[in-house]
Formats: sequence, structure tokens, C-alpha cells
Amino acid sequence: MAQRDHQISSACFLARGVTSFFMACLCGCFRISGNGSYDGPPARPEAMERYYAPQRSYDSSRQEIESTTDKYALKHITLETYAGPIIIDYFQTPKQTDSLILVFPVLGGKNFIERHLARFFAEAGFDAAIVNRSNEFKDPANFDQLEEIFRLNLIRDRIALDFFEHEFSKEKFGSFGISRGAINVALTAGIDKRLKYNVLVMGGTDLVDLFRDSNQPRIANYIQTVSEQKGFSEGEFFDALRKQLRTDPKNTAQYLDGRDTLLILGIFDRTVPFVYGMKLREQIGRPETIFLAADHYVGVLFTQTVSLIPPSKDESGLFPFPYVEQEAINFYDKHFNGSFNWKLLPFRLLQAPINLVAEGLADVGSLFEWAFGFSDDPEPLELEEQQEKYWIAALQVAAAESPLTTASLAMHLPAPLPPSRQ
Repeated sequence: MAQRDHQISSACFLARGVTSFFMACLCGCFRISGNGSYDGPPARPEAMERYYAPQRSYDSSRQEIESTTDKYALKHITLETYAGPIIIDYFQTPKQTDSLILVFPVLGGKNFIERHLARFFAEAGFDAAIVNRSNEFKDPANFDQLEEIFRLNLIRDRIALDFFEHEFSKEKFGSFGISRGAINVALTAGIDKRLKYNVLVMGGTDLVDLFRDSNQPRIANYIQTVSEQKGFSEGEFFDALRKQLRTDPKNTAQYLDGRDTLLILGIFDRTVPFVYGMKLREQIGRPETIFLAADHYVGVLFTQTVSLIPPSKDESGLFPFPYVEQEAINFYDKHFNGSFNWKLLPFRLLQAPINLVAEGLADVGSLFEWAFGFSDDPEPLELEEQQEKYWIAALQVAAAESPLTTASLAMHLPAPLPPSRQ
């Protein structure tokens, strides 16, 4: 019976993927509404909260104004903390608000994409901030510390949220992330309930298998370098990574509220393979999802990260249209302000017929699942008990590995570099 249920589950999952593929090919992009029977996320395990809890908040802060426009002031903020310095770019609008959008970096360094997005949100009237990250996770020499590096990043994010609560009276938080940034959203928003309204673009889950199946050359080079240094076979590399890595969306994404989440996936994505984006969708509870007929990089043409017609570095052009940005603005308008972004109306009208077909097919798939009455998931109480035990074990491992504490690791890793002035 279990094997039969698994086969049916796999067939439904494949059917949803194939449907997404053909629908997106027909129209460039389409959307599916969130799961109507979704009741909300489970409670976060207490032990997970403790695993990612900062030992204390920031010790001091300093701010400098980098630039100003009539729509925002860009502030460069440095927080001194026990977990190392935290560097933040804050796009503050003239109007005092109690809301903030955190834009999660794709990588470390110049944050070109993130700055474009944060600026776009600020010009639309939303305060936005980027918590800069260093690239220490890329160094093969830090392979044995990957879990603590990932954990440290989440702790820094939480300290940054403390700062905006205390210093700017922020009460309502949203987030936005593309690629690795979307993975970071699934992590930080999964463990911190303050990040309530979240947009994830080209993200995925189950990081060990995702790394294995990604076509990203830098990941392949990293795997090869670590394996050569440690004498690992490929299988041994992934076994070692799986053994240490707990900070993974597969353990946190279920705690995002699918009703307050927008997911955008590229059906041709092989860098963060589409199947892992669909798994992420399942874990969040099947939130509202937009499917793009794009791979990881062609997906940029659904944004205005680079304006091609007319060419411009800082101003909006005619092509490409900032579709992803406008969908995000509509999401934040809806949740923060209870309004609609009318710039999307032409797209809504063009998408309407194909969306209706997509919704119908999704309903058929859900009906098929209901009719066969199968589920690969444990009962809620069983799942809650499993998760609590999992994070209790994580706390025990973290304590046993002392003196490799968050504080000591922060002392030996480089701080995030401030982005070059643009």
C-alpha cells in the first residue's frame, strides 16, 4: 500500500510539473492560486528557536548617509555584535512607516541585483534594507564549518531585525530573495515569525541534493576541490555534507505561512533545478505561484535589473518590463496596504485565460490526490514530535562542538565587505 501511495504521489507531482511546463511555454508566464484547503503552518519547535537564538542583540551602531534622492535616503549602517559586524544598506523613504522589506543577497560583494530591487521598492514607497553577507561559505577550506556559517548568517539576520524594531519602530516585515537569496528567505523567515510577508524567486530546498543536481559550474568546482583536499569520493562528499547541514529549507520552509507567501519559479531552471522549487512549494503549503518560461538566467529578462531599451543604469527603460518587481510590489501593496498595483492590470488581463486553464488543471490534480486519499506526510502531532527531537539533537551537537561557537567562528571569518559605491 505504501509503495502504491508513493507511486500515485510521484505521478501527481510529475503531472503538476508537466502541466507547469506546457502552460508556461504557451504564455511566457502564468499563475496558480494558493491552496484553498491550507490551514496555516505548524508551530515552530522551541528547540529550533533556541538553536538560532542570538546570545544577545547588537552592542552599538553607527550610520552614515551615502546618498539621497527625492524618494529615499540610502543609509550605510554598521552594527557591532558578538557575532561580528553586520553591515546594512537601508533605503529609507521620506514617509515614516512601520513596515520594512528585507532584500536577501544572491551572493556577497557588490549586491548589484539587490540594490536594484531595494531601490525599486523604495521608489514605490516601501522602506527596504539589505543585510550584506560575506562569501566565506564559498571557501573550500571552510567546508567543515558550513553549518555554523549558515547558522551564523541567520543569527545576524535576526539581530538586524532587532535593530530595525528598536531604532526605527518597525513592526511589519516582509522579505524578497532571488536564487540563493530565496533560499535565505526560506531559512530566516522559517525560523523568525517577524518575517511574515515573503517573496521567493528561483529558490529551492533540500540543499544537498540540489547541489548534486545543479548545473552551476562553481558548485561543481567546489565539490571537486573539497573532494580532492579531503580524499572524498563524490558520494562521500555528499554524505559528509548531509551529515553536518541542518540549516536547510527542508527543515524550515514549512513554518512560512503559505497564505502570506508568493513563489516565482522558472520551469527551465537547472541551476536551482525546477523540481526543487516545486518541492519548496509543497513544503510551504502550495502558496500562490507564478511560473516563468525561463531558466535561472533568462529569468532576469522578467526583471529590469538591466534596462536594455533605452540602456540605462539607474532609470527604468522600456525593455525588459520589471514584471517580477511589479508582482512583488503588488504582493506588498496587498499585504501591507490592502491595495492593488494597477500597473499589473494589462498582464492580469492577458494571463486570465491561461490562468483559468492552469487553475482547473491544478484543481483536477488536487481532486485526484483527495480521491485516492494518500499522503506521504506524517500526522501533524507526529511531525511536531519529530521536529522537536531533531532540533534538540542539533542543540546537543552544537554544545558538544564547543569551542566552535558562533562567537568564536565570527572572530575568525572575514566580515561582509561594504558594497562598492555606485
